[in-house]
Amino acid sequence: MVPRSWGSHHMRYKKSAVTSGVALAVAMATLPAHAQQVSARQQQLDDVQVTANRLPQSQADVLASTTIIDRAEIERSQADSVVELLQGRAGIEIAQTGAPGSLTSLFMRGSESDHSVVLVDGVRINSATSGGASLEFLPPEAIDRIEIVRGPRAAAYGADAIGGVIQIFTRRGGDGTRGALNLRVGENSTNKQNLFVSTGDDDTRLNATLFRRHGDGFNATEADTSGERDGFERSGGQLGLSHRFSDRVDFSFNALRQNFDTDYDDCYPASALGASQGCRTKGYLQTFGGQLDVALDTDWDMILTAGHFDEQREERYAGERNSRTESHRNELGLQHRFTRQNGVDVLGVDYRGERLDYDDYAYGSRYQKDSRENYGLYAMVQRQYGPHEVSGSLRYDDDSRFGDETTGNLGYAYHLTRFQRIGVSYGTAFKAPNLIDLYGPYGTNPDLDAETSKTLEAFWALDRGPWDARVSVFESRIDDLISYDPTTYIPYNVDEARIRGVELSGGWQRGGLALRASLTHQDPEDRDTGDRLKRRARTFGRVDADYSLAAWSVGTTLRAAGDRRDTQFSFPYGDTTTAGYGVVDLRTAWQVTPTVELSAKLENAFDKDYQLVDGYNTQDRYLEGGVKLSF
Repeated sequence: MVPRSWGSHHMRYKKSAVTSGVALAVAMATLPAHAQQVSARQQQLDDVQVTANRLPQSQADVLASTTIIDRAEIERSQADSVVELLQGRAGIEIAQTGAPGSLTSLFMRGSESDHSVVLVDGVRINSATSGGASLEFLPPEAIDRIEIVRGPRAAAYGADAIGGVIQIFTRRGGDGTRGALNLRVGENSTNKQNLFVSTGDDDTRLNATLFRRHGDGFNATEADTSGERDGFERSGGQLGLSHRFSDRVDFSFNALRQNFDTDYDDCYPASALGASQGCRTKGYLQTFGGQLDVALDTDWDMILTAGHFDEQREERYAGERNSRTESHRNELGLQHRFTRQNGVDVLGVDYRGERLDYDDYAYGSRYQKDSRENYGLYAMVQRQYGPHEVSGSLRYDDDSRFGDETTGNLGYAYHLTRFQRIGVSYGTAFKAPNLIDLYGPYGTNPDLDAETSKTLEAFWALDRGPWDARVSVFESRIDDLISYDPTTYIPYNVDEARIRGVELSGGWQRGGLALRASLTHQDPEDRDTGDRLKRRARTFGRVDADYSLAAWSVGTTLRAAGDRRDTQFSFPYGDTTTAGYGVVDLRTAWQVTPTVELSAKLENAFDKDYQLVDGYNTQDRYLEGGVKLSF
């Protein structure tokens, strides 16, 4: 084996970045969570990811378990939502309560739905109230790539990164002027429109995306026998700008805005005696991020970053205005990165401030406190010594509402051959109590402690030509889990969980055939009761297969999961089991001319009747087609 020289690899990468305008992509390695924005030139580096360690690394050189979903895969899949793109990937389960646009819960490696950090262009979009992210609203039309990192990342990202981190990068421009118009129609009166344009040269690049989706959906719950449908509408735009002032200074700016309007079932108006099926959420989600990268020396980079996030939700029950919740977050960061001959050192400080605006029109309740601030200080070291790779990171967080936490990660890998590695890592993480639990309008507990975790992982990885494969074995122990008193609904720290699991993932690509598969087997156990944690399957997986020949392409996706413990949808709300499922999606596309493409998909091809959450329906067989006009 010829050991890889990390330092020389990095310097070659950096030189190329400067001469071809990719300096911003290099800076990505040092960005705080809110500033890891990939420039247009990053498209030249398909195998490079930045989310795991805030370093531009090949997937083959990252110790953490990662997955990249690039733009080509997004377009092949014809996915309607980020939920479809993520569901069934290694370590990832998503529960959704009904039709498109309805509430989703993300479970990474069996952890809780608020134990993962979700970023858009480096800006954190987790809600300031519940801690979850609104994956159901994010538009695939505006996404360039998705990077998934499994396992604890608190030493890099601070609070909440117990199960992992998902980072979504919006579309980027390129050299010259180009664009595409995509028009699609489907069953349930569904129609979609998407326009993407970009222009640029070696120094300046600008791109924009406009998108709209409207559909009547389907009935969200089994209990609703009226036959009504729960529709969903999404519209908005995305903007990206990057400029290279000189070989030493780069700037970039990215913005995403989307409005949503969705119907759902099972809400409780103040003036009604029972549940209503006429429920509606209307609002918007938007992110803004900017970054200035300055090369102070040949081996010293400084990055200044800023980010902003807003989310508004207005709830209407049976036509009555029930509540309005707004989350606002500002982020700032400064980071320095020093390149060594065989590695890199990183030092950084960041700030995150968030606040709520809440109006309860039905009962007049309010938050006792509606804002918080967090300051973080972190450092990371990575080295390679021949066939040995080591990495370590340490972070200190000071939260204005619950106190301080210190977290860390250690990792080691050994290259068995040029193509195979084995390794082990250990990491700690924490989940800061949500504002709704600390000071919310109903049952609250301002004395809550942070939930903390310790995770040990071992892996074997192969990356050779058309093949790649990875086997990861992990155990996480989470202490001080927040639970709720069944009579008062007051939260308290009491539960402990142990999650053991194994993940298998890999792919093969040659010629026109591309195969990807993942399988996860886990035991997410509540240590107090011995029961499996709810809405987590013991075994789940996914297979994607695509084949292209000349102007034609065909593909299929299989998603499957075992049974899950759940809570009954209706009275007496006891424990129940939701059955396992297997769903097959089919797709095809025809490149009629260099500028015209026709495509179609058939979701749930065998019309499988299944549920992700007890009592809530899922999509039956669904047909959709469209045309893409490029210019």
